[in-house]
Amino acid sequence: MSETDTAPGIAARCRADGGLTETTLGKLRDELGYRKLGRWVLAEIADTLRATGLGFFPADRLDAALNTEPRQWQTVWIYARDSSPRSRVIDAVLHPDDCDVRTELEAIGTRTAAGLSHRQKLDLIREIVNA
Repeated sequence: MSETDTAPGIAARCRADGGLTETTLGKLRDELGYRKLGRWVLAEIADTLRATGLGFFPADRLDAALNTEPRQWQTVWIYARDSSPRSRVIDAVLHPDDCDVRTELEAIGTRTAAGLSHRQKLDLIREIVNA
């Protein structure tokens, strides 16, 4: 089973929505075949999303220690953890120890190549070529 097979509906919706989609804990629970939202179900949902190459926020919604009374209507944003500018910025904010935060955030709103890092320039070229 490939990574995207662990949560095909979630991954497909996220791709169809351009790499960012909003859903509820109830929909995630149902898609993964659980009947109730308990602490272990929240952990399973979080692990499944990560294994599928997806990220989520707010992080506390899927953290049983912080979300002690999960409700099916609570919303979660799901994003594709790829090399897209949106993903890099979200990851910079959510996981600052894993990237160059300053470089990623300075690129927000940059319209000239001079303000981009070498990696960002290459990513922009790839994006243009693949469009």
